Amino acid sequence: MTTTNAKITIMKGAAPDLSAATYQLRDETHTIGNALRWMLMNNPKVEFCGYSAPHPSENLIQVRIQMYDKLSSLTALTTSLDDLDELCEVVDQNYVESLKNGGFERWEKES
Repeated sequence: MTTTNAKITIMKGAAPDLSAATYQLRDETHTIGNALRWMLMNNPKVEFCGYSAPHPSENLIQVRIQMYDKLSSLTALTTSLDDLDELCEVVDQNYVESLKNGGFERWEKES
């Protein structure tokens, strides 16, 4: 593994063309891991994607991406991160709008 302070590190053993590689994402957990895996698997050019958290005491995840046709897994990763960011922004905007309009169900706590 390359030692770095970067948010994303390409792990040892990546294909020279990055068509298959494992990436380590620092300061991330299953919350983004599962959403990112889902976003990547919606890309028809991604052959395989899986993630793991090596140990509960480590605040990082590893994402393995394998592409069809020798395409770059790094491009797929950055595109999926951008798409996930846009999706979260839309959800946040809709949530805030719903709160402003009172478009939600209210529950009263029983005494």
